[in-house]
This record gives sequence, C-alpha cells and structure tokens, in this order.
Amino acid sequence: MPLVLIIIGILLIIYSLKLNDNSSFNNENYQNNFKTIIEYYEENNDIKNKIIELEENITYINENILALNLLIEEINNKLNLTADNNRVIDKNHSSYNKELKQESDTNKLNEKILQLYNSGMSIEEISSKLRIGKGEVLLRIGLKR
Repeated sequence: MPLVLIIIGILLIIYSLKLNDNSSFNNENYQNNFKTIIEYYEENNDIKNKIIELEENITYINENILALNLLIEEINNKLNLTADNNRVIDKNHSSYNKELKQESDTNKLNEKILQLYNSGMSIEEISSKLRIGKGEVLLRIGLKR
C-alpha cells in the first residue's frame, strides 16, 4: 500500500507540473491580452483626442461661416441701399425730365397761341383749333403781353 501511495504522489506531482506549465502559458496569454488592451486604449485615446480636435475645428469653421454670412448680409444691405438711392435718383431725373418736357410743351403752346393771335385769329377760333378753353387762351395771351 505505501508503494501505491508513492506512485499516486509521483503522478500528482507530474500532473501538477504539467498544469503549472499550462498555467504559465495562460499567464503569458493574459499578459499579451493585457498589452493588447492597453494598446487598444492608447489608440482609442488618440482617436478621442483627434475627435476633440475635429470638434474644435468644426466649431471654428461654423463661427467663421456665421461671421461671413453676417458680412454678406451687410454687403447686400449696402447694395440694396445703393440700388434704392439709384432708383430715387432715376425717379428724380425722370420727373425732372417730365417737368422740362411739360415746360417745353407749355412754351410751344404759348408761342402757338401768340402766333395764331398775331395772325388775326379770334380767341374762339384759337381755342377750338387747339382744343383748349377760351379762358386759358386769354390767360396765356395776357401773360405774354
């Protein structure tokens, strides 16, 4: 019986040595896995830093776009004011031209009335020929004398 116990003991020692060899192998795997995890974390940390940097750049770009939009709006407002001023100038210019034309037409009408009156036509004939009232013919003749 002691011999059987010795053989069992030796077998147990051999079995534990094999287990120890296998456990050291597993320990190496754990160390490799731990290194892999650390490398993964460092890579992810770099990625996180790059994402933060990109977010800062996006914020900077958005702020610049907003500033550019404000400048564009300001320029458009100035252009609209200039266009409005040009329209006012054109309106004033066209109304001035209309006034000149009316004044010229008035002068021509006055000259025509005086010419007809001096040629011996009566006031009734002048008013019917030029299709204006007798009072207006009399007024214009009176102003030109």
